[in-house]
Amino acid sequence: MDRNERLASALQTWAQLESLHDLTYFAKECRASYKQLGVADSWARYFGGRAAPLGRVEPGIVTAVFYSFAGRNVAAAIPSVWETATPDQFVEARFHGLMAAWDRIMDQSPLAPDQEVVVRAGQIADKAANNGDTSGHPLYAANLSVQPLDDPVSKLFHAATLIREYRGDCHNNLLAVNQIGGCQAHILMVAIGAEERSAAQKSRGYTDAEWMEGSEELIARGLIDQDLNITPEGRAFRSELELRTNLLMATLFDAVTDAELGELQALTAPIEMAIAESSSLPAFTRTYELLTPN
Repeated sequence: MDRNERLASALQTWAQLESLHDLTYFAKECRASYKQLGVADSWARYFGGRAAPLGRVEPGIVTAVFYSFAGRNVAAAIPSVWETATPDQFVEARFHGLMAAWDRIMDQSPLAPDQEVVVRAGQIADKAANNGDTSGHPLYAANLSVQPLDDPVSKLFHAATLIREYRGDCHNNLLAVNQIGGCQAHILMVAIGAEERSAAQKSRGYTDAEWMEGSEELIARGLIDQDLNITPEGRAFRSELELRTNLLMATLFDAVTDAELGELQALTAPIEMAIAESSSLPAFTRTYELLTPN
């Protein structure tokens, strides 16, 4: 493969693996696993489950590391959730919920892979997932210390999570370098049509005043117009940001050969299709697809 072919293959493979990781946020079995710990609130489950590899951290750390949530939203769940369940309990519940979701989905799908396929996919994904630099990648570094269950599905999920969090850390670093705060990141997402403003403000906790303040700064930079729509300069800026994020993520796959990368892409494609056909995840278009010219 040439450089562009490897990037395209790495990007497709990441997307396929991320569908497995995303089950932890949406699959009913994953919600149930956290509820068994006594965590009833959906956002407490999200923050507790995702932040657990960091340990018993305070809200300021989670706000900084997650990057795109208002601190008040985080503080509503962290640190009080640790009184209900410990970080270690959250980590274990995450694995058990994921495996229960996997069993349901694959038991109902003709695309379900054999165990040998899952083992092989996990072996290749693990090589890539452990190839990252921990400097400046806090969620990736924290998840490196997590030990998956002794099961091939758990191990593949763990590798998918490492790749996902590495990419997320890379993206947040680029946002920070380019002086795009968490609220502004979502203003740009709304401007390119990736999400609705009302949903973004509700889920991330930003007030109207914070949204307008962030918008005014982006208007002054020429990235959005007075109607809060993306400008040509803003689209070019956001496209470059997405490309650089993907290039950084793709360096993980430098640890595997062209043949291994192609094999991993082929092995994980049916897994993504089975998950999609189960309707366990909400439908959405990835940001890089929105920014790719037709």
